[in-house]
Amino acid sequence: MCVAVAFVLAAVPASARSDAPQQAPTDGSTGNHGLQEEYDDVVVEEQRLMAELDQIVARRDQVGGELARLDADLAQRRVELAAARDALADAEALEAQRKAEAAKAERDVETTQKRLHDQAIAMYVGGDAETDVMEAILQADSIAEASTALTYSQVVVEDTDQLLEDYEDAKVERDRIHREAAAARKAATTHRDEIEKITKSVAVARNEQKSLADQLDVERWNETIKLQEIQGRKTEVEVRLISMQFASDGVEKLLAEVQADQEDWTPDAMVVTTPIPGYRIGSKFGMRFHPILGIARLHAGGDIGAPSGTPIHAPADGVVVFAGERGGYGNCVVIDHGSSLGTLYGHQSRINVQVGDVVQRGDIIGWVGSTGLSTGPHLHFETRLKGVPVDPEGIVDFDADVDYDALIAERLALQQQGGN
Repeated sequence: MCVAVAFVLAAVPASARSDAPQQAPTDGSTGNHGLQEEYDDVVVEEQRLMAELDQIVARRDQVGGELARLDADLAQRRVELAAARDALADAEALEAQRKAEAAKAERDVETTQKRLHDQAIAMYVGGDAETDVMEAILQADSIAEASTALTYSQVVVEDTDQLLEDYEDAKVERDRIHREAAAARKAATTHRDEIEKITKSVAVARNEQKSLADQLDVERWNETIKLQEIQGRKTEVEVRLISMQFASDGVEKLLAEVQADQEDWTPDAMVVTTPIPGYRIGSKFGMRFHPILGIARLHAGGDIGAPSGTPIHAPADGVVVFAGERGGYGNCVVIDHGSSLGTLYGHQSRINVQVGDVVQRGDIIGWVGSTGLSTGPHLHFETRLKGVPVDPEGIVDFDADVDYDALIAERLALQQQGGN
């Protein structure tokens, strides 16, 4: 914007830059009603675009928060999905193990079946086992032979009963193993499928939110471009309006003459920091109702509220081109910094410089006061390009961390070393 201001200044009509007296009417009219209406329209449009941009930024922040939440949720779901797949792999491994155990149980059943089958055949071929036992006892020649025959018959019966019991146990174990393995695999598969479904759902929601965020980024960019365009137009109208309103203040003519051959201002021309560290502009640059004059007029600078007696520092290197009392400004200092930039300091309680002084950034040029048209202690601070006031917040880095006392002390130390 500052570069645009510099170019616009070159196009300001010479008649608008003359020093012919222009008295502001008491009814608040500026004598350039059409230009003022154009400025008002631009300001309204700027405010509308800024409100729209604020809404887009707020919506983007909201969407960004939801997107971050979904990203975290998706990451967690992917961890759960990996765990579910591991659990399914474990279940499948267990099922394979259970199948091996079931195969063994199946072989046990087959073995038991075969033994029962063989025993049944033997009993069929050999006849009635009980009859054979009775014959063996009756034909025994001694009590010992009869006892042996009886014992044998008991072993055969017990072996048959055990075979039947083993057969039933083997079938039960085989069926149990099959059920457990199938149930474990089914549960793991179901859990994996559920987590996959949730993960896909979260991924879809996340992608939709990302698409919305991208769309809002585009809208924010487009609104920013529109805002920059309207602010450029506002600057152009503002410069024309200011030039008309301030052609008679003398400061414009003074700086315009001094800076006539200087290069146009660019933001990287020099370091420009706040004249009063720790304090910010309260009443900003722009149209306002003057509290003392009672008329609507441009506030050509920024008011920095600070206690009376607070040191005022040069925000950049330069040459003092005015130092003294100047109408409503009261005790006033004007500095030419080169590159078409000038600064003005009004309402000072005391001035610490005089015309022709070369100042360096950080030097004390005066102290805060309430002289001239002032309602209380403050510094009225202006930045001007070839004499035309522009918004200080577009020129000065008020957020820079500066320690002028340390800067001055370092400068003095270097001077002393040079003198030695």
